[in-house]
Amino acid sequence: MMLRVREQGGEVHIDVDGVAGRQQRVLQALTECQRRAYGGREMPSVLTGVSVRAGANRMRIRLTGSDGLRFEATVIYQCLRDALLERGVPAGAVQPMP
Repeated sequence: MMLRVREQGGEVHIDVDGVAGRQQRVLQALTECQRRAYGGREMPSVLTGVSVRAGANRMRIRLTGSDGLRFEATVIYQCLRDALLERGVPAGAVQPMP
């Protein structure tokens, strides 16, 4: 599984290749990251848009923050990587994309 997270304008783009039927796992990992960011508390409405495009082996996720809120791409990447590894994806299977 290859993971790339980058900022573009006021959005964060998350590209995941090699998901091969694990799309739900990626979405669950993203949800876990949101919960971790708020210490398990009720999350404020910080997103104005979430776009998910998924194919058989690829996912493209776009997050748009509300009121000029910026997301840290590196924090999202690290959290997703950790969450996916905790869910049993073999070590080394989540790699940054060039």
